[in-house]
Amino acid sequence: MMRGLSLTPWVRRMLAPLYRWIDRNFIELGRELRLSYLPPLMVYVAAGISGLTGIVGVFFVKDYLGLSAAFLAALGFWAGIPWALKMPLGHLVDLLWRWKAGFVFVGAGLIAASLLIMIGLLAHTEAMRRAMSVEAWFVVSALLAPVGFVMQDVVADAMTVEAVPRVDLDGRAVAPARLS
Repeated sequence: MMRGLSLTPWVRRMLAPLYRWIDRNFIELGRELRLSYLPPLMVYVAAGISGLTGIVGVFFVKDYLGLSAAFLAALGFWAGIPWALKMPLGHLVDLLWRWKAGFVFVGAGLIAASLLIMIGLLAHTEAMRRAMSVEAWFVVSALLAPVGFVMQDVVADAMTVEAVPRVDLDGRAVAPARLS
């Protein structure tokens, strides 16, 4: 039977600084994680994963649509407009803060609609073509997703301020120096 790895004192002394560095920079993050951090964290993770769905869109354009590079560049411009409006939308979210959960769900709905359109275009192309041209469906899908992501991102940015605890576990106010 093999027992736990026993290290010589010299090796332990050499690895101690590495362990402390890993503890301070990685393990401590887990110890400081609070439940209030989870909603904005989920929004940011979803936005990061959206890069994968972007890859699917690129292959769809390449394989099924005959859109020109100029058209795709123009579409990219219009899809970027919601990100340019992020600051005024942030102010709007601050004014309508009591409906923040609704904004997150509306954003998720727009993202889901965009993804469902893309799935529909891939799986049921002819049925979707009967309602509207495939190119028009693609444009709608390409414009819905950034609007949804921006709505969620703006709310998540505002929620990060709320996520920082103002009191410790004993109910005492946290010192301002610890909050910065």
